[in-house]
Amino acid sequence: MATARIDLRIDAKTKAKVEKASALLGMKSTTEYLINLMEENATKVIAERGSMIVKDDIFDLFMDACTKAHKPNKALRDALAFTKNQGIK
Repeated sequence: MATARIDLRIDAKTKAKVEKASALLGMKSTTEYLINLMEENATKVIAERGSMIVKDDIFDLFMDACTKAHKPNKALRDALAFTKNQGIK
């Protein structure tokens, strides 16, 4: 059973379009239609942007750079501390 809520306001023209699309698809309500759209889009966005695919040669260059990297300098350590203090993950 769903317990979380999302409240939104839309203009009358958009609401009418959503209601019509929902009816044309035979959905029980505009809520069902919107939930379906949000779920599909969220899944798509997460799949597209939740990971990165790189070509083998680019990955090899990255790994080579990592193995040859020097220890973090003070500026980099300070930047990391700053992001942690700001709550950035």
